Amino acid sequence: MDAIKILFGVSDTDECRKAAPTIIKLFSKRSEIELTLLHVSAETIVLAESGIVDYASLEHVQAEESNEILNEFAAIFSKEGIATKKILKNGNPIDVVLEIANQYDLLVIGASESGMLKRIFNSHQNSFINSSPIPVLVAK
Repeated sequence: MDAIKILFGVSDTDECRKAAPTIIKLFSKRSEIELTLLHVSAETIVLAESGIVDYASLEHVQAEESNEILNEFAAIFSKEGIATKKILKNGNPIDVVLEIANQYDLLVIGASESGMLKRIFNSHQNSFINSSPIPVLVAK
């Protein structure tokens, strides 16, 4: 039997942290899963009046923060015996997720309860879900 390929869109939000136990509960007893953690950082846009901006430094800080988020979630799953792959991409979260979703069997996202996820998903979580080429599990 082929492994079930799960894509979990992670961010620094309580909703994503609350979704992790759902994944563990549903899939920790299955040895044939491949769990990929995806974090999408927004592209860095800086409007500086002085014109002096260290873009490399800003991108480095953003990459470190993104890696910390991915490592935090990887540690949660590792404690439960679930191996993960990590993907870090830049861009619009919805576009990036939809671009790679067809490589997976299931997309897991945290329920939009806070302002942060509502902004990420433009308050149109149902539109996002309907656009997904694969089944979506909204965990809360």
